[in-house]
Amino acid sequence: MKTILKTVVLSLFTLSISCKEPQAEAAPLQTEANEKPKIKIEEHCYMYAKNKDTIKLMLKENKTLVTGKMVYNVFEKDASHGSFEGVMRGDTLYADYDFEAEGTTSKGELIFLKKGNSLLQGYGDVEVDAQNTTVFKDNANITFDEQFPLIAVACDKLNH
Repeated sequence: MKTILKTVVLSLFTLSISCKEPQAEAAPLQTEANEKPKIKIEEHCYMYAKNKDTIKLMLKENKTLVTGKMVYNVFEKDASHGSFEGVMRGDTLYADYDFEAEGTTSKGELIFLKKGNSLLQGYGDVEVDAQNTTVFKDNANITFDEQFPLIAVACDKLNH
């Protein structure tokens, strides 16, 4: 089971590293004179699609807070899908990913490096913490995988 979980987590990291799509701003919302202005949320979508493998990632950024959804469909591996929440620090996204694979719900840490218009998923030594979350070990050497780059795409392309 640990091997499957590590494989899923590593696959998710690879998916996350996909390219970045040009940023689209959310439509501004009208406010009353007494209301606080609405927060600007940017949406970005990434995808890796080659041979029989597909990874889709949709991000919503509000300042440094990032939320999103991800789907992994890697040939001959268990498909997974879920949501995540994290923060951007420079060009790196650190996130907690809640996902479902084979009817089981799991949680794991994700790291993505933004490189041009793509995201590269980070991999390294992991362990399961007291909350049953797969996390990177302290001082783990993170390697960013360029084999499955997530490339920026128009978000409507993810629905197909």
